[in-house]
Amino acid sequence: MTGAERAVGLLALGSLLTGAAIAGTHRDATPAASKEPVVVARQEAPAPVLPTRAPTPVKPRPTPRARPVDVPVPASPPLTGCPVKPSSGGGGPRPLTPPAVAEAALPAALPVLRKASGLDAVRGKGLWATPFGTQPLGVTALVAQARRTGVRSIWVRTGGSRQGYYGDQFLGALVPLAHANAIRVIAWDFPFLSDPVADAKRAQQALARGIDGFSPDVETAAEGTRVTTRRLTLYLSLVRRYAGERPVIATVPRPSGARKTYPYALFTPYADVFAPMVYWSCKEPGTLVQQSLRTLGRFLPVAPVGQGYDMGTEGGRRGTPSARETLRFLDAARRGGAVGASLWTVEEAGPQQLTALAAYRWPA
Repeated sequence: MTGAERAVGLLALGSLLTGAAIAGTHRDATPAASKEPVVVARQEAPAPVLPTRAPTPVKPRPTPRARPVDVPVPASPPLTGCPVKPSSGGGGPRPLTPPAVAEAALPAALPVLRKASGLDAVRGKGLWATPFGTQPLGVTALVAQARRTGVRSIWVRTGGSRQGYYGDQFLGALVPLAHANAIRVIAWDFPFLSDPVADAKRAQQALARGIDGFSPDVETAAEGTRVTTRRLTLYLSLVRRYAGERPVIATVPRPSGARKTYPYALFTPYADVFAPMVYWSCKEPGTLVQQSLRTLGRFLPVAPVGQGYDMGTEGGRRGTPSARETLRFLDAARRGGAVGASLWTVEEAGPQQLTALAAYRWPA
């Protein structure tokens, strides 16, 4: 990158990070009409009135916005609020209760007949929503927010092993409205794999509502998930069969030294994309994105999920990430070859993050 490019990049980034966007529409003042008298010579005919040219209408100036960012975003400086004081709480994950279906009673995984015909549903920027089915989802407001931030996909939770399936409460309204605005809908679900067949049934119900892709959020035993080979492959094979030619996006923990045993390779025959949860807290977001792309890109295309929430409640840095961190995350993903990138979650993302998401250009 040349010195001139760096200068342009810093100016563009600076205009976003200093809040240079101006609220309201600027209006030009209109001068008052002239009141000078018109003098007519005595005993002379009035001067003929000559045709005059109509004034050129002045278009109102649009509301200024944050300057779009399409130049390399440098690594973030040391993050405020770091390092985080270690939590005094102890204890590991709770022991899992007996599963609803015993391992030996599970059927065999289904063979894969086909995979996704394309990844359009995942490309570009995305925004996650996390309804729990206990209150109505503001469909109109959600689509309007997606439009304001320029995202191409809404990732919306439609169920989980504890809550069951509740996508029918809003998918009937969300899918057609999103499609009318050129926005894709990806449903996501939290399976515990205690009963993989029942977990996959929820995916089938969501897919029947016309969504554009499905994403199982397969966590670890620390979150209560039974990630055994038999349970995981059975579940994924059923979801793959229900999805047909639509993409299956595996939302998984970010690869790190602490997750060397996570079975990423088991997803390869069934999923089309990995969506690693790149929640950086006190780490440099671009570095974590690059690590995820290198590790998971060997198996499948990657669309990382960025931190759009306050990690203080779970032992991380307090407060939502800055605009600069968000830009760095998006830029590292796009320039690193990711098919897309998204933020979790719209309910908790700070205004500076949503502004950054709107400003960052991700070419179609």
